[in-house]
Amino acid sequence: MQDSVATRKYAKSLFAAAQAKNEVLACQQGLQEIARITKLRGSLKDILQHPFIPLEDKKRILQSALGEYSTPLLERFFLLLVEKRRFTLLPLIAEQFQEEVDQFQGVQALKVRAAYPLTDKDQKELKTKLERWLKSKVRMDIQVDPQLIGGLVIQTRDQVLDQSIKGQLKRLQAQLSQ
Repeated sequence: MQDSVATRKYAKSLFAAAQAKNEVLACQQGLQEIARITKLRGSLKDILQHPFIPLEDKKRILQSALGEYSTPLLERFFLLLVEKRRFTLLPLIAEQFQEEVDQFQGVQALKVRAAYPLTDKDQKELKTKLERWLKSKVRMDIQVDPQLIGGLVIQTRDQVLDQSIKGQLKRLQAQLSQ
């Protein structure tokens, strides 16, 4: 619970600072990149959390890891996380920051599970239909789940639309067992 409160505060503060400096896109990309790198290479997280590595060395490592996404705001933010021993919250902060961006831009984030990979044409068509249905722009996170057998499961922030064959079979089984 306390981590989620801290995560939300860090993300909101960074978003407000990024908005003031007109660096929202740069911060969004930098957060995603460092979150991706730390997920792939746990050694970066270990180095940044190690108590015996000097802060100056950690700062150079962060600058190197940020590469083209480096901005003074992001560097200060990451150093703050390191100093406060909150760097482990980075993936959650990146997610919360993305939610802030989506809310600001009027975009709804959706999780879509499909039984098979969707072609680019199918993705565009699905996105168009979902935008019409939800009456807002959408950002889809599409995952393949062969257990669905066929169809899609679409999850918004507060509702789930299950149009999969597996879901239909479960509903049929529930009706027959009554």
